[in-house]
Amino acid sequence: MDFKDFYTRPLQVNRNIISLFKSYIGFPCLNVFRNFNKEFKVKVAVLAKDYDAILIDHYEVFQYVPEDYKGKVILHTHNAEFEIWKRMENLSSNPLIKIALSLEAKRVLNYEKKIISRSDLVYATPSDIECYQKVGIQTDKIKVTYHLGNDELLDLPLTDFNATEKAMIFMGTLSWEPNIDGLLWFIEEVYPLILKKHADLKLYILGREADDRLRTAADPFPSIELCGFVDDIGEYLKKCRVFLAPLRFGSGMKVKVLEGMYSGVPIVTTKVGAEGIEVEDQKDLLIADDAKSYAEKCIQLLEEKDLWNQVRENGRKKAAEKYTWQPLFKMMDEDLLKTFD
Repeated sequence: MDFKDFYTRPLQVNRNIISLFKSYIGFPCLNVFRNFNKEFKVKVAVLAKDYDAILIDHYEVFQYVPEDYKGKVILHTHNAEFEIWKRMENLSSNPLIKIALSLEAKRVLNYEKKIISRSDLVYATPSDIECYQKVGIQTDKIKVTYHLGNDELLDLPLTDFNATEKAMIFMGTLSWEPNIDGLLWFIEEVYPLILKKHADLKLYILGREADDRLRTAADPFPSIELCGFVDDIGEYLKKCRVFLAPLRFGSGMKVKVLEGMYSGVPIVTTKVGAEGIEVEDQKDLLIADDAKSYAEKCIQLLEEKDLWNQVRENGRKKAAEKYTWQPLFKMMDEDLLKTFD
């Protein structure tokens, strides 16, 4: 694709207590502060005059829509962001951190209300639309979208149970806090329970820039391999028996869960991991929220060939029928055209 104008600016503002305090001066919330650049704002204000519409991908960059812009504003949300902060608050046991997270959730919610009201069209997942409705946000401008992954994984050949290793796989961005939290919980509380029954188990963790907390947690386990960025994930998928998505907070659809369904490797996830996707526990995937149950579900897939085949086939069929890119693009294009009628 050719661009008439393409302009970028590097940003490196860490998510820490200093940034949080600074964000209270002139900014609606922390992540808007972290994504602010004065030069970029000026540049966009000049460029915007020549365009009939601005597409905003993620709430953090809505700040660059000029106040006097007369064209259409289309917002593509990634999550109901305030819900992520609320769930982080619920998981924290530190009173001071809970207060900070609670305040940030309220700030983000207020900002989301503002930018959804300012937009002419908003794309959000069904589960996020429900979150907005529960807190009184008007959703008449919101149309359904899905956050999909690499649906080309549907082209991978299905692996036979007997051809797999006794191995599990996790794929995802290892600097993203929901992934870090979920993996730490799994490694520290779930994995040892599985090893009691399957001492020869392996765990492959795929993703670049693993957080130091993950390296520390994985270090006592020789069977855990932090693989970094992998060019051919198919080589790992075909030898693994269980796909992990142990997410404890987040919102919207979870791309990694869909990619597990595309790949045909049966998934064990949580209620948070499965939300927004039309799936049934024990049919399309397996769901557990406490460490003991999560370990038991993993052991089921490691041992039970019939269940493994059923979940593999049902999950992949569901993903192929409901969650691929081309039908989604068509639906989104139709909603976009109606906005300009």
